Amino acid sequence: MKKALIAFIALLTVVPPAFSETRVGVSMAQMDDVFLSRLRGYISERAKTHPELSVQYEDAQGAVDKQLTQVQSFINQKVSVIIVNPVDTQGTKNISEAARAAKIPLIYLNRKPGDSTLGNGISYTGSDEIEAGRLQMQYLAEKVKDKKEVNVAIMKGLLSNDATRFRTQGAKEVIAQHPNMHVVVEDTAKWMREDGMNLMNNWILSGRKIDILSSNADEMAIGAAMALKSNGIKIGKDILVGGTDGGPNGLQSIKSGLLSVTVFQDAKAQAYQAVDMAASVARGEKVQDEVMIPFRLVTPENYQTFMQ
Repeated sequence: MKKALIAFIALLTVVPPAFSETRVGVSMAQMDDVFLSRLRGYISERAKTHPELSVQYEDAQGAVDKQLTQVQSFINQKVSVIIVNPVDTQGTKNISEAARAAKIPLIYLNRKPGDSTLGNGISYTGSDEIEAGRLQMQYLAEKVKDKKEVNVAIMKGLLSNDATRFRTQGAKEVIAQHPNMHVVVEDTAKWMREDGMNLMNNWILSGRKIDILSSNADEMAIGAAMALKSNGIKIGKDILVGGTDGGPNGLQSIKSGLLSVTVFQDAKAQAYQAVDMAASVARGEKVQDEVMIPFRLVTPENYQTFMQ
């Protein structure tokens, strides 16, 4: 009887085996970037719904070689999945080759690799950057369709990013369809608000007449708008200012009249998709090579929908 009782107690005290941990290495291009910071937050948020996932973050700080080293470190640590938000979309070949050689699934997030073939263990989730430029400029072009001459300035993000190239391309495609519109100046403000402010101040000091500012991102547009305002130039009357991303700062700027329009890039949907894909491939399931999240136009008439 005593032996049976001891055996029964032993059964009760046996600890069930823990579930297998899935380690995910995430390399972000630049964590001090406002949009990318939100993206990281949503990755963490979604990972909580996958208790088997353990996420490790690294900040590439805008350096291609640093990001490659981080990916190689993930490989040496034998993580299950790697998620990369590329520093340079034309500099991903070595990253892709390293992951493939190690047979570790790799998911590119938000910035589509320009020199890496998708498939065979490599996936991407993000949005159609050309469409962002088109949506923004179509709205702005409609606002100035009755003007004889319209001078357009384009404020670009980092020149190493496909988002910069394609958003600019989309805007220029629309401009080319309107004989009254002409690009008179374009330069980079590196995705940053302060750089946007400084660049716009330089354009103002040069005496250049600008009717439309098309910015590749809200933060640069907000900086530019602040410079315009401090120089007594009225947004909506003297100049139209367009941004892209539609994050909290951009939406608030639409509300206050600092921006004329923006284009909502769904950071939450992109991040959630990347995490869900990571969980799936870690289980050995097949995922799509490419998942695109649509952009949506944000105007003074509908911005409240996006603030909810």
